[in-house]
Amino acid sequence: MRLGFFTDTFLPQRNGVVTSVLSFGSELVRRGHEVHVFCPKTRVKEINGIRVYSYPAVRFRPYPEFRIAVPQGKDRVPPLDLVHSHSPFTMGFFGIRVAKHHGLPRVASFHTLLTEYLRYAFRVGAPLMKFFTWEFCRVFYNWQHRVITPSRTLKRVLREKGIKRPIEVVPNGIDTSFYRPHPKHLARKKLGLGNERVFLSLGRLSYEKKVDVVIRAMKRVNGKLVVCGRGPHASRLKELVRRERLSRKVVFHGFVREELKPLYYSAADALVVASTSETQGVVMLEAMACGTPVIGARALAIPEIVKPRRNGLLFEPDNTDELAEMLDSFEPTEAMSTNARRTASEYSVDRMVSKLVKLYRRLIRT
Repeated sequence: MRLGFFTDTFLPQRNGVVTSVLSFGSELVRRGHEVHVFCPKTRVKEINGIRVYSYPAVRFRPYPEFRIAVPQGKDRVPPLDLVHSHSPFTMGFFGIRVAKHHGLPRVASFHTLLTEYLRYAFRVGAPLMKFFTWEFCRVFYNWQHRVITPSRTLKRVLREKGIKRPIEVVPNGIDTSFYRPHPKHLARKKLGLGNERVFLSLGRLSYEKKVDVVIRAMKRVNGKLVVCGRGPHASRLKELVRRERLSRKVVFHGFVREELKPLYYSAADALVVASTSETQGVVMLEAMACGTPVIGARALAIPEIVKPRRNGLLFEPDNTDELAEMLDSFEPTEAMSTNARRTASEYSVDRMVSKLVKLYRRLIRT
């Protein structure tokens, strides 16, 4: 199959959408399919056999990491059998134009709850903007032949919000041969970490990820929190640590290269996720594949993956007292680690791409 991935975010950015595009795309290429990525301007021309076509773009001031592409030439794309849009902005709509022009089936993934990002663009009028954002999503996704969500929870949300097109649940897969356990003592030695209890927060440092909830909880925890990532909220989080005098308990390791992630996961006693906007939470599966339990907020899609006392724990969203008590008393067990790896294996990229291929073939046949 000749597949077109249309996305408004791509390398050098690193986020859940980019991870999904790369993991699915690379495995599809390995299976002999052609994958073409259409995205905002990037220096990348090819990666893992994926061909990249990029278009002029301007930075989105409220969220500088995001760029708005200005694509043209719907009749000048390589031959495709199917269009798969990964975001509902200019590249996503370009995907619709390409599909209509060439008479191709079109499918779109709903990766992100856009309403969680309104604070970056609109300081006032949030309720009204939430209404218009969902109206915008209804228009975009109801123009598709199929909609893909990474979790059952998100499928229910989309139904409630008026998305009427057929919805398929295809979670984002992870490479379980890459994400695997390393001996904890060796991982900590390589990363310069000691023998104390270590908790990990890894991902984009932005408001909706609520890393501040974890930092505040650390005031009453005997242990260390390692914060990895970068983003628009980084300076505020560092100021919070200074203000609360937590510099001995909370350390920032900045952006972590992909090849080092298994070491960080393996070094931690648990990954902590306080976000209430996770549509799946790939980092949780990456951690579990390394045998690391997850302590997460009981919100949106997190409880689909985290099962209390089996592969992790759940706390009420924004409840720093409950989280602090949970962290301070947490002791990982071998059974929890084994169950975490078993959970991750159910989401291997091999399994998920097989589901995706079946969907593509059904659409192309019809």
